[in-house]
Amino acid sequence: MLTSIQKLAKVWILAAIVSFAAPVQEGTKPLSAYHETNSVQFTPDAGTWRTATLGPWALGTRLNEGKPLDKRLNLYVVIPGKQYHSAGSPEYDHNLVVNALTHEKAREWDIFWCFVLDPKLTDDFRSEHDLLAAAQQSFFPADLFDVEDIPGHEVLREKTDVQSLDDLKRFRHKDRSLPRVLILPAHLAVSGTAEEELPKLP
Repeated sequence: MLTSIQKLAKVWILAAIVSFAAPVQEGTKPLSAYHETNSVQFTPDAGTWRTATLGPWALGTRLNEGKPLDKRLNLYVVIPGKQYHSAGSPEYDHNLVVNALTHEKAREWDIFWCFVLDPKLTDDFRSEHDLLAAAQQSFFPADLFDVEDIPGHEVLREKTDVQSLDDLKRFRHKDRSLPRVLILPAHLAVSGTAEEELPKLP
């Protein structure tokens, strides 16, 4: 028969195993985002599934269905951007832009990568309207233009596997121009709320 101490030790071991095996909840940290140029708070729902990430930043817990759906709202990750900066990984500097507020009701969001392709475009995008307008504009790359000239070329390569100018052909217009901003579905979706930030107390 087991002694009381042996029984207690067995319980401790079992508890430790359960604790180690339990998935950690991630994606609950509120994030700052822009809505129509205003700063808002985007709060991803807690979950136990995989996390949607960009470099060192967590965007929320991934939903099972990553295919974009019409019923979802849009969360744009704009690269490069000035809102989020990493001294260790500056290639991931970005802005977050949402296309709606949820009024305290959690909604599902499709994530879109937004890459600034035109090196001469220095706008710091803070609204869906400006993003879509820039995506409809085009530019003709200079004679010596290379992938390395694209401001966020490292992340563009990571997310789309664009390694050379030939890989950009699929994004060209009929006149061989390129969109100033390239917006692509990330095939990632998260759930959360987007609310106006409360004014800070004096």
